[in-house]
Amino acid sequence: MSRLTMFIAQNFHKPIKAADIGKAVGLHPDYANNLFRKAFGCTLHQFLLQERISNAERLLVTTDKPITEIGLSCGFSTIARFNATFMKRTECTPSEYRKRYDYNAL
Repeated sequence: MSRLTMFIAQNFHKPIKAADIGKAVGLHPDYANNLFRKAFGCTLHQFLLQERISNAERLLVTTDKPITEIGLSCGFSTIARFNATFMKRTECTPSEYRKRYDYNAL
């Protein structure tokens, strides 16, 4: 499990898929996904998306980088995919999130 999570942490910003993650650690993708789900209660893909969103949240409140740049640098292939995933996970847009948690404005 640690090899799987380490691979995701080191490569979330790249265009990887769950199948790539399993193969990278020498496991059949389906087997890796089943092991991961049993250990963490989510799929490799769900964990990968959460890692990307967590990094985006951090960048939104600690940098002035444009939202498009943040989304793409976190591994999302398009800004539309970034916005949709971000909204689903946080229930707000990236710009709303940035405004809500902008500590410089306090």
